[in-house]
Amino acid sequence: MQSSSSPNFSCSARRFLAAAAFVGLGASSFASAASSEAATFGDITSANGECVVGNPNTYISTKYLDWVWDNRIGPNVDVSKESNWKVMDNKNWIMDHIVHNNGTLNYCVRWDSIDKLSKSMASKFQDALTRQYKAWNHWLIGYNCWPHEEIKVNIVGFAVKDASLLDWTDDSLGKIYEGDLDNDGVPQCPQSCYRFYDNGISGWSDTSACKSEPFDVFLQPKKGLDGGFGYDYGQAVNQEDMLSNIDGDQLTIIVHEIGHGFGLPDFYEANEQPGTDFPNCLMKAGSSMTVTDSDGWMLRRVLEHLKPRYNF
Repeated sequence: MQSSSSPNFSCSARRFLAAAAFVGLGASSFASAASSEAATFGDITSANGECVVGNPNTYISTKYLDWVWDNRIGPNVDVSKESNWKVMDNKNWIMDHIVHNNGTLNYCVRWDSIDKLSKSMASKFQDALTRQYKAWNHWLIGYNCWPHEEIKVNIVGFAVKDASLLDWTDDSLGKIYEGDLDNDGVPQCPQSCYRFYDNGISGWSDTSACKSEPFDVFLQPKKGLDGGFGYDYGQAVNQEDMLSNIDGDQLTIIVHEIGHGFGLPDFYEANEQPGTDFPNCLMKAGSSMTVTDSDGWMLRRVLEHLKPRYNF
């Protein structure tokens, strides 16, 4: 279920990653502007002087890539299957936020735990999130004139049930919000600060009543959560796993759930895959701990189809 009016979510929106499944061009990117910072463009199908697009020539086949679009996330998929969704129907994907905000994403941290969070640990969250987006952006840099060589992540708020759960009291890591709970009793940043694409007005939400900085997505470390879930609203992840791996390059659960925020589906069952030899990928939980070529090319296909709504 797409969340276009609230950062809250229902069980039907949740895409679980079972705990047992764990196992980097210029802004004007044309065919002549390749860079070591960008992933391979494969077999380029665009003409000279046009934005670079192409097809994979290693790891995953174009046939399989097209199957994923046609059968899992494209405009003609069967959405009676909960594992499918229509990417084109949603204008609130993380990619939409990045473009709208000129390469930045603002985060609200929802501390869903009874454990006390230290400032030294919390100060690592922003850099950790930045690394996850770098892993995905590696596949966007230079492709189809994507203009953002980096995605800047800002943590603008920490939401807690009680301020005593934080061992700092100032707003040096973002504004502290205490006691604002959703219907499930989870702390949240104010709804007036949630920046989202509002289908009701066919435009971005009005955050003028927000007394601090607006947020685009949230990170919800939840004590005891079995894996994680995510969508356009953000990521909920196992607190213990996140904190124990906070200094890692790619945090498997978080980077996987961010993939959902970009519009990519899970590939748990055989009928959700184009073939029995579908290559290992992060979105096929348990087959890879990091972003692979398959994930990157699927993200590029999303960009190709969403690009007409952007001005670059």
